[in-house]
Amino acid sequence: MARPRVDAEPFLGALPAAFTRQQALDAGLSDELLERLTREEKLNRFAHGMYADERSGLLNFDLTEAHLRSPRATVCLTSALARHDLVDEIPARIDLAISRGDHRARISAPVQWHQYEPTTFEIGRTTIELGRGLSMGLYDAPRSIVDAFNPRMGIPREQAIEALRAWLRRRGSQPSTLMAIAKHWPHARAGLLSVLQVLL
Repeated sequence: MARPRVDAEPFLGALPAAFTRQQALDAGLSDELLERLTREEKLNRFAHGMYADERSGLLNFDLTEAHLRSPRATVCLTSALARHDLVDEIPARIDLAISRGDHRARISAPVQWHQYEPTTFEIGRTTIELGRGLSMGLYDAPRSIVDAFNPRMGIPREQAIEALRAWLRRRGSQPSTLMAIAKHWPHARAGLLSVLQVLL
């Protein structure tokens, strides 16, 4: 006698738009059910041990994989500047910050990991929505500009100036906001101040 068909909807409804195999098992799904849902194209296995609900509209699988493997990972530097429409460059790799001492996850997405100091890791850290129940860290525009002016980060000076110019053109942008953040990074503050004096 055939076993009754398990209704997966209650399980999927309790999970975020994308999840790991372990999260699925913890929610009550079995490996057998995961395989069936994948065959039926209700789930998309987009990375090893990771699934997305096909109805979720999830678009950025690279960021989703990075978030699921490293939940505190935060979009930073050129990738953050691009997300804020402050530079034209679309980086080939995703710049992601982790707190110094955190594990660097191995992921299939093209990622450049950057280690940030734990004491300043949260400064300017916001979140972006990836899908239902999923959000990822993103440094806001002012923090990203200050980071770009920090010579230790390796961002070309021309790109930092381009981002600063674009930000200053926006309504409500206050140089004092940048300087308040830059006080935590003297190396960035000196370069930022000299460019502000020319542009303002």
